Amino acid sequence: MTFESRRGRILPPDLDDRTWQDLVDQMRALIPRYAPQWTDHNPSDLGITLIELFAWLAEGVIYRLNQTPDKNYVAFLNLLGITRNPATPARTHLTFTAKAGPVVVAVGTQAQTTALEGRTPVVFETDEDVRVLPTTLTAALAAGPHPAGAASSRYDVVTATLVGPPAGKYLVEVPPGQATQLCLGFDRQVAEEITLGLRLYLPVPEQAQATLTWTYSRGTAEPLAWPSINGVADATGGLRRDGRVRLTPPGDWTPQRAAGPAATKPWTTVTPRDGAAAVTDPLFWIGLRIANPAATPLAIGVDRLLFNAAAARTALTVRAPEPLGQSTGEAFQVFPLRYRPLLRRLGTGAPYADLKVQVGTGDPAVWQDWTLVEDFPPGPGTVYRADPVTGEISFGNHDDRSEQGRQGHGSVPPAGSLIRALSYRYVDAGAAGNVAPAQVTVLGTTLSGILPTGVTNVTNLGPGRDGADEEPIEDTLRRAPEELKIRDRAVTVDDYEFLAGEAGNDVLIRRCLPPRLQAADGPGPAPLPWVKGDPWTFAGIVRAPGTVNMIIVPDQDATVARPEPTQDQIRQVRAYLDPRRDLTARLEVLGPRYLPVIVNVELVVWQQAIDAGADQDKVRSDTLARIQAFLHPTRGGPAGTGWQVGQPVFTSDLFRAIMPSGDLGYISTLQLRPDVPAYHFPPLNPAGTADNYNQDRERPFRLSPFGASVRVADYELVCAAAENSHKITTTVLNA
Repeated sequence: MTFESRRGRILPPDLDDRTWQDLVDQMRALIPRYAPQWTDHNPSDLGITLIELFAWLAEGVIYRLNQTPDKNYVAFLNLLGITRNPATPARTHLTFTAKAGPVVVAVGTQAQTTALEGRTPVVFETDEDVRVLPTTLTAALAAGPHPAGAASSRYDVVTATLVGPPAGKYLVEVPPGQATQLCLGFDRQVAEEITLGLRLYLPVPEQAQATLTWTYSRGTAEPLAWPSINGVADATGGLRRDGRVRLTPPGDWTPQRAAGPAATKPWTTVTPRDGAAAVTDPLFWIGLRIANPAATPLAIGVDRLLFNAAAARTALTVRAPEPLGQSTGEAFQVFPLRYRPLLRRLGTGAPYADLKVQVGTGDPAVWQDWTLVEDFPPGPGTVYRADPVTGEISFGNHDDRSEQGRQGHGSVPPAGSLIRALSYRYVDAGAAGNVAPAQVTVLGTTLSGILPTGVTNVTNLGPGRDGADEEPIEDTLRRAPEELKIRDRAVTVDDYEFLAGEAGNDVLIRRCLPPRLQAADGPGPAPLPWVKGDPWTFAGIVRAPGTVNMIIVPDQDATVARPEPTQDQIRQVRAYLDPRRDLTARLEVLGPRYLPVIVNVELVVWQQAIDAGADQDKVRSDTLARIQAFLHPTRGGPAGTGWQVGQPVFTSDLFRAIMPSGDLGYISTLQLRPDVPAYHFPPLNPAGTADNYNQDRERPFRLSPFGASVRVADYELVCAAAENSHKITTTVLNA
């Protein structure tokens, strides 16, 4: 059947908001001017009745006339295929538990949140197979840092961060010439290969030196003397990228206690820094020893540590072939899918490879696979097109039965043939999928419709992220001219920034940095850090001629003080931009370089407000919260829509954001200054601390003292400094 719809398309707005009553009032107001002798304006008057009739007729005419320009504009956009950006699925990792095993949980396994009254559960579906071992990662410790070869150390319990829930980001800092060891405790011994997934928000820089050794607990040997594991397959390249580490502990893997009474034989050379948080259960330990032989500090940011876990999204696969209709033999037939939008897989040559459409002829039907194409080729061909936003399948107009039909593009399915979608994957939930940790606990079925056998539990140790709803119509209308101008190719800075936003709805801030050279020799005695004409290399961003650096910041929860893109998001944007860039351009996609801002504010509180119950501590805490909110990278700013990379901060804008009410008091002093940058990329600044921060070399200009504004480099993004860095004082004064 032929189908025509507006699903996912832009609907013309109602531009004329005048009502029938407005038109009547306007005409009645003209009576004294044109017919002063007309004095009876009551509804019973015949003239008033005619005014009301004419108002009714004019209302319809004006409504249609005023719709014409925008209706034509919207029809033009639909003709060009410019539709609303579809919803983006939320992502998380599902961790499975099995009492016996190993158990293979196949790709396409579903799990959902608990169904509550009046709420539809959020369903996630796994993107990969996962081999679940009958053991659980229950504890994580960070021992050190300590000098290489040290005989003793202290450890911190980081289970809540690395294991969860809620699992979060953890920064491993290793000073020069020292080592840090992460100890991962499992509740049962297994003889099978263990797979650990590591997702990094701050990988080891390519130029940095780091020595990684995987160890295991054996006999009475304590953590600093654990033997190494042979045959480790490290796909992370030494923590330089996301990947999996596969290792098999030897048969003499032994449980040990990290703390406890002496009779239980706890560790004695590695002891808890906080005795109240010590781990006393006997566990089987795997250690990751990170040694830093360089003269500069080493920082490694772990976004997720995954065990028995699979990546999952709120994008579901249809579980059975879906009938779409029957062909009429006409040209350009369109058939709607039941669900939309289609899931787009970025970074692959076939972004909609999940979609399989078949045409069946005969009785019983013999099904033939047809091929998805972007444009119909001249002549016959068993091909079809798909609109991923509207969820519609369309066919061509080539027909051998007529001369005109033989000039068409793409074959028409034979009259009477059946059309079906054998399979496809669609986005089931956008922003609703950004669930809190430990909410996805109800195990669902696999693609074959059965429950995974042997699996006893499922949960999401980390939150759902990056889910976004369908683009608002107003945003589509605003970006349409840019899309027509750019035409899917990246040449200018604006092109790159626009296309980075097209790569996904979850990218909120985009800044393309063009090449830039030093205008003068660098400061200091020889050897100079740079000479005139050298490319900028501040913050680890090489801006030599021919390079294009794209900084992206995702739209995350307001509780995330400094949002960082995941490696998946970076790869997604790079994969989208790479085929659209100039062939000779060197493209780099980066996370933000944060510049913390410190605020000094003095508040005067009226004595009358204190007498009425105002509390100075509450005033200070409220002011601090407003400062943090104003300086939030994606939710703050003068307009509350976030900051842009390179945007300076002015006290005048902050004043409006934190100004107290007139009956409470007023601001007597307000100053700003930048803190030591949160980023550090050697070799310019070997220490990166406030005491010996080498600001002549690390940034293009010096950090300013307290003043009325904060100057920001064109690659920096402002954020709030640590809460204890701000100075907020209050003084009580009689009015």
